[in-house]
Parts: sequence; C-alpha cells; structure tokens
Amino acid sequence: MIYSVSQHAPAGGDGSTARPFQTIGQAASVARPGDTILIHEGIYREWVAPPRGGESDDQRIVYQAAEGERPVITGAEPVSGWTRCENGVWRAVVHNAVFGEYNPYADELFGDWYDGLGQTHHTGELFADGQPLDEAASLPALMDQSSGKTRKWFAQVEEEQTVFHARFGEQDPNSLQTEISVRPFCFFPREEGINYITLSGLECCCAATQWAPPTAFQPGAVGPHWSRGWVIENCRIHDSKCCGISLGKNHDPKDNSWSKDPCKGGTQTYTEMVFSTLQRGWSRERVGGHILRGNEIWNCGQAGIVGCMGGAFCDITENHIHHINIRGEFYGAEIAGIKLHAAVDTHLTGNVIHHCSRGVWLDWQAQGALFRNNLCFANDREEDLFIEVCHGPCLVENNLLLSPRSFLDMSQGTACVHNLFGGKIHAVPDTNRFTLYHLPHSTQVGGVMLIYGGDDRFFNNLFLGREDDGRLCGSCGTGAYNSYSAEFPARKTGDDTPAADLGRTLPVTMGGNAYLNGAKPWVHESNAQVLPDASPALRLAEENGHFWLENNLERYSITLQTSPVTAGALGRAFQPNQPFEDRDGAPVQLDRDLLGGARGALPRVGPLEHWPARLKLI
Repeated sequence: MIYSVSQHAPAGGDGSTARPFQTIGQAASVARPGDTILIHEGIYREWVAPPRGGESDDQRIVYQAAEGERPVITGAEPVSGWTRCENGVWRAVVHNAVFGEYNPYADELFGDWYDGLGQTHHTGELFADGQPLDEAASLPALMDQSSGKTRKWFAQVEEEQTVFHARFGEQDPNSLQTEISVRPFCFFPREEGINYITLSGLECCCAATQWAPPTAFQPGAVGPHWSRGWVIENCRIHDSKCCGISLGKNHDPKDNSWSKDPCKGGTQTYTEMVFSTLQRGWSRERVGGHILRGNEIWNCGQAGIVGCMGGAFCDITENHIHHINIRGEFYGAEIAGIKLHAAVDTHLTGNVIHHCSRGVWLDWQAQGALFRNNLCFANDREEDLFIEVCHGPCLVENNLLLSPRSFLDMSQGTACVHNLFGGKIHAVPDTNRFTLYHLPHSTQVGGVMLIYGGDDRFFNNLFLGREDDGRLCGSCGTGAYNSYSAEFPARKTGDDTPAADLGRTLPVTMGGNAYLNGAKPWVHESNAQVLPDASPALRLAEENGHFWLENNLERYSITLQTSPVTAGALGRAFQPNQPFEDRDGAPVQLDRDLLGGARGALPRVGPLEHWPARLKLI
C-alpha cells in the first residue's frame, strides 16, 4: 500500500493520491509492514512517532520524499509580534499551549560528562532566518550588552506563557522569519522495538534535544529508539540542539547516575550500564544493524551521529558531517562528528567529516570496527580520529586524516594500513580504567582489562610533517610509540606476572611506512622510508561549497612502493584473541585503495595508487 501525504491537502483525506493525508503522523498511524508513505513538499511541524515498524528487510515501512521534492520535518514553530524594548532588545510572548507536554525553555541541558562552561543552557533554541542565536546567561546580561550586532536570546517560563527577549543585531525581527524549537524530536518512536523503518530524502531540523551521554537515554532529532534494522538515507539533518541522529541508548533507571551521585565515578557507572543493558536484551538479533548512508548532517551542538550500544553492527556510509559544536556554547566529553560507544562490528566507510570540534570518536568496545575510506579535514579543536579504551581489533584503512591533530590512540589492538596522516599523532596508555572486551561478533562480554597501550600495527602509511610556527612537528609520524616495545619482555618460568605488566605496554609492529617533511618513524621500525627533505604541497580549496585537496603527492608517491598487507599479517588483537575479520568471520580484504582501484604486487604507500593534482573531497 502507498499512502500520500501533502501539507497542502484538505482535511479529512484518506491517504490516497487524490485525497492525501495532511500530516505524516496520520499516515504513520495506519501504515503496516510493506507499506510506503510518500511525502510531498511542505514544512511539517510535527513530531513523527511511528507506532509500529516493519517485520523484516523485505517487509519494511518506508517514509520517502516524493521524487524531486524535499519535505521538511521541523521541531520549530514560528514566533511573531516582537515589540521593541530598551537598548536594542526585543520582546515576544508565546502561550505555553504551543509546547504541549514539553517546554524546552524549562528543560536545562544536563547529564554525565556535560559542561555548560559556567552557564545554564536549555534544550530550546531561537532561530532568525534559519540561523540559531546564542542563549544569554541571564536577562540582565542580555539587557546590559551594548553591541547592536550581538545576536542572543533569553527566555522566562511563566505559568501560562513563555517570554522571550532577544537581540537581532541591527535587524527588526518582524522582518525576519523567527522560530523557536518546541519539540524534542523530528522522527523518533516513543517506544522501543519499532524495527525495520526506512527514512529517505527527508529534511529534519530544529529539534530541542537533550544532552546524550553513554550512561543515559540518547535522544536525537532522528533515531530508531533502541530498535533494529533502520535505513536512514539521503536525508538532511541539521540544527538539533545536541544530536542529529541517535542510534542508542535506551532508558534505564540508572541514567545519569554519576551526575546525580558522583561517588562511584563515570567508568564504574558506565560498566554497570553495559551489564544492565545486557540483562535487558542487548544483542545483535534485537538492536542495531542500522544503515546510515548519503546523509548530510550539520549545525548540531553535540554530535552529528551518536550511539551507545544501539550503534553496534551498523553501516555508516558516505555521510557528509560538518560544523558540529562549532559555536562552542557548551562542551563535554561526548562531542564529535560521529561519537559511538560499543561500535561492535560497525563499519564507517566513505564519510566526509570536516569543521567539527572533533571528527570521529570511537569510545569503549569498538571491537571489530572498521574505519575505511573516510576523509577528515579542518577539525581544528581536537583530532580527526580518537579511539579510546578499546581492546581491538579495529581496522583503520585508506583514510585521509588532514587536520592538525590526525589521531589520538588511547587503545590497543588497532591496525592502521595505507592511510595518509597529515597531522600529529599521540599514543597514550590508560592503566586507570578496567574496560570491557567481547566475544567475537557478539555483545556478550569476554573480559575486562586495563589499556596498557601497544598491540598496534602500522603498515604502508604515509606521514607528513606539519610545521608549527616554522618548526617541524615532533609529534608527526609514529615517534609517539617510541616508548612501546617490539616484543614481549622475557620472563622467568613460573612467573605469573602478566607479560604486559613486565614491560608496561604490549608489542607494536610497523613496516612499509613513509615519512616526509620531518615526520619521524618509530625507533624500532627497520624498513621505514624517510624523506626528510621532501616538502609535499597540500592545500584545501573551497569552491561553491565543494572542497578540493590540491597536492603534488604523485611526485613522491610514485617512488614509494612497498609490500602488500593481508589480514593474516595483522595477526590477532591480544586481549579478545580475535583476528582482523569481517562480521561473517571472513578475513578483511586490503587490496583496494581509497578510490576503489586495485593494489598490485608492489602497492604504493598511502591511501591512493595514483594521486590526482586536485582530489575532490566533497
């Protein structure tokens, strides 16, 4: 069955082509597995909470934009009737009936690892012509500002109304389209277990989302709410207060327990949360397995994509994520273009992530994760890639990591193969936290252990020195691993001290890497190709919203040949004793470059077999 939805249709429609429904929610209330909901152009001011999903991949419920049209689901409502106050401040009053069951201006951002930077923030936003204004710390602070160009707001929630005061620079807000976010979600089920839904070609924006730590329910403008088998494709998701797409976590009585009572600490409360979730049925058969492909996500305060446990066994492919937490109005330890906890067997491939506070953050239990063919650049506050307290195996292959800080490795069991590292690398053990690893391709916990560091492999990567204030950067290259050994230390027969305890770190393996422009190799790498005088030219060029990498790397790459890498050569991640393999147990294949070209008997170092002088990034 195909149901039609048109915002412009008369009331009382039956969903037919001749008499469409007016709202998406009306169509959702009648759709059954196998049905398609065709959504026409319009601005749909509603929270779509599908009451049911499909039954399988073949019997989905599909929510699809009509061909050539771009319907918008927004969490915002218009505000009008602004009156001028003193000192360039304007005032508008909204009746609380507009908010229904949830008033975002009475809901403070809160949760584990959240940092308001000394100010209270609320989940709501005020927009002028689609652009968010910053929230002022107080009404007196807003009133006292003298700059006519400042764009800020403050809201006071009263018994029957919410009063907004705002500065719009030198503009009259009555000549602008002003809106406030009033709904916590755009497309998000109220209940768990709403499986096998497809969203295609929709735009979702302006959701008043709460902070989403791994130890609490994780809301997003769009998300499956602890379900199985969603496809979110070719959507545009933006201006969510915190997160764009959420793939986890479910509600739990222990949510945010660390913030409410800090006695146990964040590590312990998260570990308890994992076991609580397992007891409630976290498994490959019930949760995760989503596909996110071809989406553009931007202007979100916390993360473009977030997920804890519910993001396992997923494919996150060819998404364009940019300008995440770029306003910096609040901060915390959960901020990135993509931030995933427990990304077990999750594949991140072909994504472009730029102008974010941090690019990608794989935190805890990224066992079996694959990070391949991604392009990261201009993430200038933190790293392009951060892998934290994971025991592996985790494969990082064929990526361009071009920001000033390319990679922060606070894990072990990672294999980096055929990447271009254009910035700094840091390697840091973590012997203060016992962290989890799993049975292969499963959510079941196999053990807990410290992160001693090491157990990493670097093969056939290209490292470029980055100049800092005219000096070569000593943190570029693999010199960060110089304190890591090449083998386990010898021990006496009968000594039950763990081998890692004897040497403090696990062994590291490297080979076939090339170091240009002052980048330094690991002290134990015997066959490193070092070109200290090579000075490759790299330049990011932006043209009409597209980014290009202008370079002369072909000049150097043509001489930098090496030996092929196989899954067998990578061995097994030490703690889980798991080889580098796909979800089905087949060995990972390493015979293609970033653009899909075949690697020969003597492949080139780095992600490409041939470098075009202008490489299109997005």
